[in-house]
Amino acid sequence: MDLTVGNPFMSIMKFAIPVIIGNLFQLFYTLADSIIVGKTLGTEALAAVGSTSIIIYFVFCFVNGFTSGFVICL
Repeated sequence: MDLTVGNPFMSIMKFAIPVIIGNLFQLFYTLADSIIVGKTLGTEALAAVGSTSIIIYFVFCFVNGFTSGFVICL
């Protein structure tokens, strides 16, 4: 698919929608993880999940952006 031809807004949306969906799945995973850990393991485990979830999200976003950059080169 050539993203340089046609309506720029639609081209950007075709590129951005999978990224947005991936970010939403990551957000729901963290939310479900927090709910499950909070109800079963207690507050200390929930604090551990909360303090490390931002690191996991940072790595996810870095890898997502890095691979998106490779797509531009193709």
